[in-house]
Amino acid sequence: MGAVGSFRGKADLRKHARKPFRWPAKIIAANDAPQSCTVTDVSESGARLNIAKPNELPEKFVLLLTTSGKARRLCRVIWRSRKEAGVKFVIE
Repeated sequence: MGAVGSFRGKADLRKHARKPFRWPAKIIAANDAPQSCTVTDVSESGARLNIAKPNELPEKFVLLLTTSGKARRLCRVIWRSRKEAGVKFVIE
């Protein structure tokens, strides 16, 4: 006998599917030295970053996805954990 209704996990409720990813990147914040991080998954609207000190990230920053800086995204922090931060790509 099947269950009534359906259960969807939190990941299923996202507007855009996340894809596993492993890419070195740099975080650039006003008046701070660049910080290294790793993008561990990405979607059309945001990403998960592995970073040493996520609590020290400012609310908004630029994420450099290439060493030349041509591929970059303005980000806003959505959540933080001990070693990760979830960011939304901001369109201005």
